[in-house]
Amino acid sequence: MIFRATFVISSEPRLLPALRGAMEQITAVFGWNQTDCRATALALQEALTNKIRHAYHNRPDGVITMEIQARENDMEFRLTDQGDPPDPGKICARAAGSLTPGGLGTHIIRDVMDSVFYSSSPEGNHVVLIRRFPEARI
Repeated sequence: MIFRATFVISSEPRLLPALRGAMEQITAVFGWNQTDCRATALALQEALTNKIRHAYHNRPDGVITMEIQARENDMEFRLTDQGDPPDPGKICARAAGSLTPGGLGTHIIRDVMDSVFYSSSPEGNHVVLIRRFPEARI
């Protein structure tokens, strides 16, 4: 099945639950069970939240583009912003077992996704998240 979609949203946190629901529905079409759909949507929400918090410093006037592409064995989610670039030394800086609240989003992302790539270009800051389809993980 061919699928490609682009969502362009403001960096407004109130939009995240609606986008999370849409991601659960989209991933379900491609055969993920309910647990995998929820996990994938949560990882995407965490990545979007990180862009809102760290690239845009919680300002709702930023723009985030999410491109989704179903490929032969996986789905690719590319998130792009024009905010401050990420500091590679601070990505996943908090220990996973820490009792301090917050800061576990990158752990969730890496636990759920099969691949995660960060980059910056003249077009903006990118995070590319890839998750293989269930039958491709076997």
